[in-house]
Amino acid sequence: MTPERPDPSPRQVPWTQFDFLVTASLKDATEAPEAPLSLYKTVPWRRTAATLAGIVLTVAFGLWVFVRVYPPELVREAMVHEHREATLRGDFQKNKLAMLYAMGLSEGASLPGLLQLQRPCDIAGRRAYHVTTFIEKGGGMVTILAFEQPVPDAPSGEGQWLGRHWRLMEGVPGKTILLLADNAKVLVETERLLKKS
Repeated sequence: MTPERPDPSPRQVPWTQFDFLVTASLKDATEAPEAPLSLYKTVPWRRTAATLAGIVLTVAFGLWVFVRVYPPELVREAMVHEHREATLRGDFQKNKLAMLYAMGLSEGASLPGLLQLQRPCDIAGRRAYHVTTFIEKGGGMVTILAFEQPVPDAPSGEGQWLGRHWRLMEGVPGKTILLLADNAKVLVETERLLKKS
């Protein structure tokens, strides 16, 4: 053993000239050309068409959900506002005349159901009157949001989003009144009672 060639450890065995030659010849011997075409699996056209159809249907369904199910911005903002004040109770509306006027009701009119909350609020930068009431006949709690000024780009109709039903009250000219509840039946009943008042 010399300083240039230390004693080989049990893990490291020194290579000889023969080892280098065998390694070089094996490297050239194992060169593989392109795989033959017979090894490639062909994908039937119907499987490709089914995959494409699945992707198209998924995208179409997503667009349908976004356009038809996703509510307008005013409704989303109202639902967020309602959720924040879900446990709030009381009468914070001293002068009822402005609230009744926003709902299209006369001065002496009474609101339907068992009142839980009355207060002025701000929804999407617009002043609205928030009334939460319990309608026994219709089947539950209803939130009435009557906007002080008509909302020019207000959506129309009704819908459902995340288990909450919404309906924009029709038949009150110049007024934007949004109803929110857990079931559609109570919305119809509330609208009927408000028109009757």
